[in-house]
Amino acid sequence: MPYVEINDINVYYEFHGPSEGTPLVLIEGWGQALWTWFKQLPAFSQKYRILIFDNRGVGRTSKPNNPYTVELLVDDTKSLMDELGIDKAHIYGMSMGGFIAQKFAISHPERILSLTIGMTNFGGNQAIPASGKVMSAIFAHPTETISKEEAIAIRRSVAWSSDFLANNPDLIRTMDRWIEENPQPEIARNNQANIGLTIDIESEIKNISAPTLIMHGENDLIVPPKNSLMLHERIPNSELVHFKSAPHRIEVERAEDFNRIVLDFLEAVDRKTWTPRSEIKLI
Repeated sequence: MPYVEINDINVYYEFHGPSEGTPLVLIEGWGQALWTWFKQLPAFSQKYRILIFDNRGVGRTSKPNNPYTVELLVDDTKSLMDELGIDKAHIYGMSMGGFIAQKFAISHPERILSLTIGMTNFGGNQAIPASGKVMSAIFAHPTETISKEEAIAIRRSVAWSSDFLANNPDLIRTMDRWIEENPQPEIARNNQANIGLTIDIESEIKNISAPTLIMHGENDLIVPPKNSLMLHERIPNSELVHFKSAPHRIEVERAEDFNRIVLDFLEAVDRKTWTPRSEIKLI
């Protein structure tokens, strides 16, 4: 299995796509392992050299018991790219991965070809948090009265639409199996949660110079969509796409549209024909 030792951990990673393709690094969200990209890999790997990996604290990567910071996971990402010989790449970060991707673009602008962020915010007091009810669901964990399976179902209920959950029982069972193959201990989940609780980069994102695509679901309960508007206002070289009536997990529920939007953006950046636009695109 492909592992590389960086900093104080062993990171599990995979490459997909042609070896001569332009690198595209995908950084998943809180509690998500690299299986989360199953809807993107067939489309993205036709042209791009995809690097996916399990973040510190999840999947097959080490899970040290200490609070994680965005700076630490940015360093993990950079060190992984260094070890694998990736000088520059398109960077996409989803949810918690969006924190990492933004900070990476701020800290290492020379290493990034473009930035794509989805379902995320910039942290701090100005970011719009989820409601108390949604936060309780996000942090649901097994107790004497709530089983592990029930806790996962509660968490899932705020990330996905009810129609999708009702109409895709086989896929839900498959995702449950993927989670069970490399379960995340609650302590590691809480350590990852520290990133979202401590990040505050609002004053820094104006320094992001890379072409930037921001995407968000209109019905996102975990990261309210107003956060994407504030990101768009503060990142000067950006465009914003909203997915109509979509929840947090747009990369699965709206995979076809999601993939097309990302690929169109990346190809325009590669051709040097991309220009930012102020208006919000709704699809």
